[in-house]
Order: sequence, then structure tokens, then C-alpha cells
Amino acid sequence: MPRPRGGVGDGVWVCVVVVTLVVLWGPSEIKAEPKFECPPTTKYFFPCNCTGGGERGLFISCDNTNLASIAVGLANIRLPIEELRMNKCHFKKLYGDIFNNVILINLVIEDTPLEEVGNDVFRPVGNTLTVLKIHRAPLTKVPTPALSDLKELKLLEITEANLTTIPSAAFNGLSNLVILTLSNCSLNNLHKDSLQGLSKLKKINLSYNNLKNVPNGVFRGKRQMKVLDLAYNKFNKLDSKYFQDLNQLTWCNMSHNEIKNFGRNPFARNQVLGWLSLSHNQLTKVDARTFRSMRFMRRLYLNDNKITSVGRGAFGNIGRIATIDLARNQLPFVDGRIFVDFEFCEEINLAENKITTIKSNAFVNLFLVAVNISHNQIATIEPDAFVNTRNITILDLSHNNISKIPKEAFPGEHSYMTDLRLQFNNISTLADVPFHFSGVKIVNLTYNRLEHIPRRTFPKLYELHTLDFSHNRLSKIDRSVFSNLYSIRQMDFSYNNMTTLFGSIFGTLPTLLKLDVSHNHLNRISRAMFANLVSLRELFLNNNEINTIPLVPQSLNYLHLQHNNLSQLPSAHTWPQMNALLYLDLDHNKLGDTLESGSFRNLNSLRYLKLRNNSITTPPWQAFAELQTIQYLYLDHNKIENLTRGAFGRLPVVFELSLSHNGMMNISKQSFEGLLQLLMLNLSHNALHQIPNEAFRGCVSMQSIDLSHNFLKKIDNETNGLLDDLLSIRHINVSHNLFGTVSKKMFPYHKWIPYNVQTVDMSYNMMPVLHKNLLIGLQKVKKLNISHNIVNIIRPSVIGNLTHLEVLDLSYNELEALGNSVFGRGKALREVHLQHNHLISIPAPVFMSNENLTYLDVRNNNLHVFYEVFVPRVTNGTVIRYSENPVECDCTLRRVRAWLDTWLGSEKWRDIVCASPLHLAGRSLPMISEEELRCSDDRRASDLYQVNPDIRFRLAGHNPDQMEKLDVSWYVTTQEDVGGFNVTVYNMTSGKTVASSALSYSSRREKFSEVPRGRYRVCVGTHDSLQANRALQPAQCHGFFVSHAHTHHTHTILSIILALVLPLLLMR
Repeated sequence: MPRPRGGVGDGVWVCVVVVTLVVLWGPSEIKAEPKFECPPTTKYFFPCNCTGGGERGLFISCDNTNLASIAVGLANIRLPIEELRMNKCHFKKLYGDIFNNVILINLVIEDTPLEEVGNDVFRPVGNTLTVLKIHRAPLTKVPTPALSDLKELKLLEITEANLTTIPSAAFNGLSNLVILTLSNCSLNNLHKDSLQGLSKLKKINLSYNNLKNVPNGVFRGKRQMKVLDLAYNKFNKLDSKYFQDLNQLTWCNMSHNEIKNFGRNPFARNQVLGWLSLSHNQLTKVDARTFRSMRFMRRLYLNDNKITSVGRGAFGNIGRIATIDLARNQLPFVDGRIFVDFEFCEEINLAENKITTIKSNAFVNLFLVAVNISHNQIATIEPDAFVNTRNITILDLSHNNISKIPKEAFPGEHSYMTDLRLQFNNISTLADVPFHFSGVKIVNLTYNRLEHIPRRTFPKLYELHTLDFSHNRLSKIDRSVFSNLYSIRQMDFSYNNMTTLFGSIFGTLPTLLKLDVSHNHLNRISRAMFANLVSLRELFLNNNEINTIPLVPQSLNYLHLQHNNLSQLPSAHTWPQMNALLYLDLDHNKLGDTLESGSFRNLNSLRYLKLRNNSITTPPWQAFAELQTIQYLYLDHNKIENLTRGAFGRLPVVFELSLSHNGMMNISKQSFEGLLQLLMLNLSHNALHQIPNEAFRGCVSMQSIDLSHNFLKKIDNETNGLLDDLLSIRHINVSHNLFGTVSKKMFPYHKWIPYNVQTVDMSYNMMPVLHKNLLIGLQKVKKLNISHNIVNIIRPSVIGNLTHLEVLDLSYNELEALGNSVFGRGKALREVHLQHNHLISIPAPVFMSNENLTYLDVRNNNLHVFYEVFVPRVTNGTVIRYSENPVECDCTLRRVRAWLDTWLGSEKWRDIVCASPLHLAGRSLPMISEEELRCSDDRRASDLYQVNPDIRFRLAGHNPDQMEKLDVSWYVTTQEDVGGFNVTVYNMTSGKTVASSALSYSSRREKFSEVPRGRYRVCVGTHDSLQANRALQPAQCHGFFVSHAHTHHTHTILSIILALVLPLLLMR
């Protein structure tokens, strides 16, 4: 009987499925959406922007603005704000009601000229603000009254200020503060009660100041303090009183001070200190008492001091140490019993001292540690210098004067080391280097004085994989010297003095992958020298004097033979069957025309062949015939002057052919016949004066051709073009030639063939005019370079009809003017380069109407004006380069100058320099005020060219200048410091002041109900945040006519009369 639908069982199954899905996907797959998101439109937040949302609120950024504008923007945000960032704003005092009705958690003020903070400004956010950061603001004192309202503040960060001192109880009331940063604040001293009330403080950063000491008791009661940063100050001593109250301190930075001595047990009460930096001071010695009580120390940095001695047992009490850094001191030697029993040590750094000797028992009982003693003057390593140093990960003894390392320095039958670095020393014989490190993996002996590697140099080393003997004086390597290296993978013998390689030097090393014997003087190599290296992948024989190629292993992938004396490749027995060789470099040899059939026989997988600079005069097509897998062929810098038909034979998969720098003068028809897959052809830097039309017949796959740096004047015969056979051509370079015009058949075109030319370079030619022939064949071109010609005329609609053109370069020509029709419909343009012409005007509105334009360069022209239409596009990210033009700086630039004040990127325009008038010549436009930009003609009276006012009136209605009651409103138009408004009403008949009022910066409206009928002039002045009045501009005053201001008074009288008369009338 079927179970009824909707029964209990269904519910059980649903629950099982849901639980299974939750278990399978897990909680990590469930991504919680942020609780608060930016609204679709934030125009009402202006000048602030919403940059994101989070679990606690929005992220709001207010850049380059003032208190008056920020207050209105914040008032329109009805959601909590997780972070408010005020960047490069304009106010010297933060005060008033800016945070009224705002829920704010984090506040960041940076790059703002803030000098004062009002007493009550933080009161509205006192219960929500947890983070306050003030960066790069010239505060002169700690705003104690304002901070006292922030009961929930946990992080206070003030950097790059001018505080100089912290008075008593400066942070009183911040009972929940955990992190305090006062970095780079020019602090000279602290009061002993400066930190009073900060009972929960865990981290304090006082770095980059001028502190010379810490007053006694300043840290009293800070039992939770764990991190103290006093770096970059002027302390000259370490006093135990500084830290005596910090018994929970775990991290302390005293670097970059002037400390000369440790004092007496300065960290006696800091027993849990684990990280200490005293680097970059003037310490001279370390004794046994210095770190006596620091049992939990893990990282100790004493580098960059003047330490000349370290007492025995100086680190004896810090057995858990992981890092000891003594680099860049003046230690003359490493004494015995210094680094002993460091079971947990990871790094010991003694680099760049003056160490000459490592004494016996200097390093004892170390495990898995990296020891760096490089860049010293070590000449002597005494016996037992390294005792029971098990598994040293790295021993760096490079850049010293070591000539011998006695085996006794590492006592025991077997010592252990992973990486031994001995480069840049004076070792002349390998008998003076111990190799009994059974775990060694890397040995570096470059830049020594080795001349010979004798037999039995190496014992059985099962893990050694890299051996570097480059940059020595090696002239001889004995036979079978490497036979005990069972895991060797890389060996480097480059830059030595070897002339011959004979015998089984390398034997049958089965694991060797890379061998480098380049940059020697090899002229004779036994034929089977490398034949048995069955795993070899890369062999470097370049920069020698080799005249015969030795037998190479079949496993080889890359063979470098450039810069040798090879004069021929015999057809017989040169190459075994090579199925792995991909790359063969024969550049800079002396092969000439000796390559023949069989020269490359058996190279069955070769992809790259380089034959540059070999004095070849004719392409060796017979030698190439067997290279059926060749894809990249380079014949540059030879002497191939002529190409006959089918000059390269049939190479079915050649993708790239380079024939540059050959002095080539003649190319026959169908010279490249047989190269069916040729994609790129380079014929640049030759002596070609003409090329027959059918030269490239058959090259139907070619996508790129380079004909630059020749003497070509024409590449067509007015009926057919040279490039017509290139059905797939996309990139054409004919720069640095002698073209004087673009002919009709210069570029491939046929109404039935879909040519797709995308980039054309015609720079460095001699073209004076661009006419409609340019449109033939280039309808799909995206990048066109016609720079460095003599272009002075562009016919209408030529460039504009290249509707796919994205990048146009017309720089370094002789253009004087560009009409509006030049660019026409060219709406795909992204970049236009017009620099270094003689332009006196440009069609700026046409450029700016193109929404795709992102870059316009008009530098070094004769433009006298800066076009205002550029302003909105630059704000949206378009780059406009305008320097080196003789700009006339008059009142027409006032609006541009006002815009520069609103844009954070205005410093990018400092290279726009005024040429006139005389008193502004040579000055950068962003550095000139609006008032200095003046006009002497009628334009100075135009509202269009007035200095930007601080406010403008809101005028609405059919007759905005007439109202029944005087009720004015306005909006702020400047980003400069506006901290309040002064509204004054003048009678236009008598000139007397009728009314006035002072308003806060958040006000935008004022009513004067008692002003009688008449004409009035209302002025809204401003003052900055320090109450200094700002200049009143004409636009900040406006005339109004009050028509019925007495209406209210009349209505009142009538109401009284009616109240008295109406009862009498009713009684009758």
C-alpha cells in the first residue's frame, strides 16, 4: 500500500538530506554576505564616497574637501560607518557637530593640516569609536579633552605630528585603550604620569622621536604591556629602571638609538622577553651579565653596532635562542665557548665584521642552524672550531681570506652540512677543503684560485647535487674525479682556463642534468667526453675555441656552441640520432658556406636553430632540408646579399625567419616558396631598394613582416602590391625607409579577400601629406604609427574613417593645426600621440567626445590655451600630457585652477608651466592662485572667469530674486577650509546693515522673517576652522526684493479686530 504523501517520513528524509548536504559542503563553503552594502547611488554622500561594506557598517572615504562639505555628506548617510577615512582634507581644527547622529567605529585622518581638535567633537561617537588614526597632521598637542569622551577606544595612532611632549594624564579616560602609537611625533620628553589611566595597554610605539630617556614610573601599572617600540630615538644608555615595571614584556625594539653600553642587567625583571633588537646603536661589548635572566629569549638582534668583544658565556643563559644577529660589528675573532649548546638555534649571523680567526670550540653542540660568517677577513680556522655541529643547514664562509680549512676544524669521522659556501676566498687546492660532510648538497667554490681538481678529491657523497667551480683558474681536471657523486645534477666550470678535456672526466654520471664549461679556452675535447651522460639536458660549450663538435648524449635538449671556432659541420658522424634536442645555438662561429646536405642529419626534433654572425652568403637550403621540425631559424648578421627563388627549400613548419643585418640588396620572386607556415619574417637593417611583387608568393600564413631600416621608396607597381600575397598579414613594419607617400596598392586590399591588417609602423619616413590612399587596405587597422615624418597636412576624414583605429602616433611631425573633421568618426581611438609638432590649436571637444580615449599627448607644441573640456575626462582617469607648451595663464584658467584644487592628482600637472604674462612666466599652474590669474580686457567682468567663490546661492522659481520673506539658501563650492558662515543683510537703498548671523559649517539656510519690504543685498561670507575670515568673492553676494514681509503683521491686526467685532455682530 503506498505511503500517504506529506507524512512524517517525508519530513525525516528531508532532514537527513539537509544534514548530509551541510556535512558534505561544510561551513567553509557558506559565504556570508556583508550585512551592510553601499547604496546603488551615493550622490547624496558627496563629497564622500562609499568604498565597500562590512558586517559592522560602510567604508566611507572623504578626500580633498572641508568640514562644511563632509558634514552634509555624513548627515545623509543613514547607516553605521565601520571606517571613515578623511584624506588630504582642508581643515586645521576638527570641531563642531560633524559627527552628530553618526554611528562610527573607525576614524582615519591623514595628510590633513590638522592642528587642533575641539573639546566635544567626539562626544556623539564616544560609545562607538574604537579606532582613531591621525597620520601626517601637524598636531601640536595631545587633544586630551576630546579623547576623554572616547570610552571604548582601543587603538590610538598619531604619526608624523609636532607633539614635542606628552603631559601628565594626557590620555586620562581611555581606560579601554590597548594599542598606543605616537611615532614620528618630534617627542622630546614624557611626563612620568603621561600614560596614567591606561590600565589595559598592551602595546606602545614611540619610535622615530627624539626621546633620550624614559622617566621613572612612566610604565607603572602597565602589567599587561607586551610590546614596546622605542626605535629611532636618542637613548644613550639602557637603564634597568626603564623596564622594571614591564614584567610581561615579550617584544622590545631599541634599535637605531645611541646606546653605548648595556648598563647593569637592564632586563633583570623582563624574564619572558622573547624578541629584542638593539641593532644600529653604539654598543661595544657583550658580557656574561647582559642577558643573565632572559631564559625565554628567541630572537636577539645586535647587528650594526661597534661590538669588539663577546665574553665567554655571554649567551649561556639563553639556551632557547633561535636567532643571534651580530652582523656588521667589529669583532676581531670568534672566541671559544661563545656559541655552545644552542639546541634550538636556527640562525647565527656574524657577517661583515673584522673576524680573522675562528677559534677552537667556537661552535659546539648546534643542531639545524644556519651560520653566516661571510664578508670578513678570516684566514685561520682552528681545529675543533665546529664541534658536534649536527646538520648545519648553511655554513657561509664566503668573501673571506681563507686559503685552507683543516679537516680537524670539523672533528669526527662524519660531519653534517647541507650548504657549504666558500666563494670569494683564496683557496688554491682542493686538498685544503674538507669534504667529509656526508649530507652536503651544495658546494660553492666560485671566485677562488683553484687550478687543478685531482682524483679522490670527493669521498662518497650521496646527496651532493650542485657543484660550482666557476670563476677560478682551473686548467686540469683528473679522470673519474666525480665518480663518487651519486646524486650530482648541476656542475659549473665556466670562466676558467681549461684548454683541453680528455679522458673520462665525467664518466657515466647518471643523474647529471646540467653541465657548464663555457667561457674557457677549450680547443680540444675528446669525442666521447659527454657521450655517456645519459641524463644530461643542458650543455654549455659556448665562448671557447672549439673547432670540432664532440659526441653529445641523445638525452640533450639544449646545446650552446656560440662564440667558438667551428668552421664546418661534417655530414658524417656529427650527430647521433637525436630525438630530444630542441635548441641549437651556433651563433658567432666561422661556418661560412660550408653547411651542406647532412650537416644537421639525425636532429629529428630540433625547434630552434641559431646561425647568426657566421659569414654565410647563401642560405644553405640543402643542409636545412633534413630539418623538418625546425620552427625558429635565425640567420641575422651574416652576408646574405641575394635571395634566389626557393632560397630555403621546403621547411613546412618554420614559424619565424630572421634575416636582419645582412646587407641584402636583392630578393627574387618566390624567394620564400616552400615556407608554408611562416608567420614572422624579419628583413630589417638591410640594403633593399626594391622588392619584386611576387617575392612573398606562397607565404599565405605570414602574420608579421619587418622591412624597417632599408631604402624602400615603393612596394607596389600601381597595379599590384608586394603584400597582396600575404593573405594572413596582421603586422607591417616599414619604418626607417624613404617612403614619400602612401600609394593605392601599398597595403593589401581586395574586395573578395578579407585582409586583416591590425598594426602598421610607417615612422621615420618622408611623408608630408596623409590622404585617402591611407584608407585602402587599412580599414581594420588598430595601431598606426606615422611619427617622425614631415606630415603637415591631413586630409579631412582620412583618420576619421579608420573606424577600428585604437592607437595613433603622429608625434614628431610638422602639424600646425587639426580641424574638427580630421578625426571624424574615429570613436575607437584610445591613444593619440601628437607631441613635438607645431600645433597652435587642437579639436579638443572632438577628442573629449570620444568616450574610449584614455591617453592624449600634446607636449612640446605651440598651444597657448588649456582646454577646459579636458577637466571632466581627466577626473575620470584619462591621461593628458600637456607640458612644454607656451600656455597663457590668464583669467580663462580660473575654472581649471579651481578644478585642480578638487583633484587629488593635481601634482601630475606641475609640468604645465606658464609662458605669459611676464609676472607668472616660469611658474607651475598648480602653484598659482586663482587671484593671480587675471585678464586686462572685458573678460574680467564675466561671471565665467571669476575667482571660484566659497558658496553659491540656490535660486529657484520663476522669479528667484523676489520673495515674500527673506529666506536664503546656498551650497559650498570650494574644497578649501570652510569652518562656518557669516550671513549679512544690507539695505540696498541706505547701504546699512539690516541683519546678520553667524552659522555653523553644517548650515545651508537662514531666514530673516522680520526684514521689511524692500531691496536687499545678502552676503554669505566664510571663515576657516580657526575662525579666520576668508576673502569674499562677488558671487557670494546677491540682491533680493522682499515684497510682502509685512503680511504677518497685517494678518495679526485683522485677527484682533475680528475677535472683537464678531461677537457684537452675532448678538445683534
